[in-house]
Amino acid sequence: MEAIRLPVQYRHETGDGPARRLRAQGLIPGVAYGKGASTPLTVKLEDLREALAQGHNVVLELDFDEGAKPARRGAASRGRVPRYAVVKELQFHPIKRTLLHVDLHEVDLGAEIEAPVSVEAVGTPAGLADGGILEWEKREVNVRALPGDVPPVLELDISSLKVGEHLNVGALVAPKGVTILDDPETILVALVAPRVERAVEVTEETTARPEVIGGGAAGEDSEK
Repeated sequence: MEAIRLPVQYRHETGDGPARRLRAQGLIPGVAYGKGASTPLTVKLEDLREALAQGHNVVLELDFDEGAKPARRGAASRGRVPRYAVVKELQFHPIKRTLLHVDLHEVDLGAEIEAPVSVEAVGTPAGLADGGILEWEKREVNVRALPGDVPPVLELDISSLKVGEHLNVGALVAPKGVTILDDPETILVALVAPRVERAVEVTEETTARPEVIGGGAAGEDSEK
């Protein structure tokens, strides 16, 4: 998978106040975590959305605005060095669900990484016509691969499923260069029988006899 260019800028201020001001301008605060160092940054929301439309496991080529780089006394200019990263975490507002912050993990394109990958169902279960209900136990697995080889999703063919059957991690087919790390016996999805609620029998007695709360026994007349 080819890296997607993502324009970013160095972030000079941290804290809640500056972060709110950035978001009001359509910018998202973030941090790129590298080996032994972290770089505060900002990215345009529209640029980040466009990049992530390719999948959350896409490799990002961080295109820093070097003109805004914090000055380091005595540092010599070495020219631009490509920096690559993958999304580590996206933080959203708990109610509005707006994007608040992005954490990036810098990677070496020649070194394997571990990453979560979503499982996507393909096909229609054979037992669906018999009233079967599809129930997912796990919709994500962890894989190890080079950053550019991590797939956006792993497809799972569920067309053979009959009522009472399940598919586990071992049913997944990993692309070349990708190792699935989860236990092969872990259940991913099952086709279960429809739940039948037990009918409550209503007898003539229960419908005819009212409930008595307090007072004398049912059927007794009260005389004054």
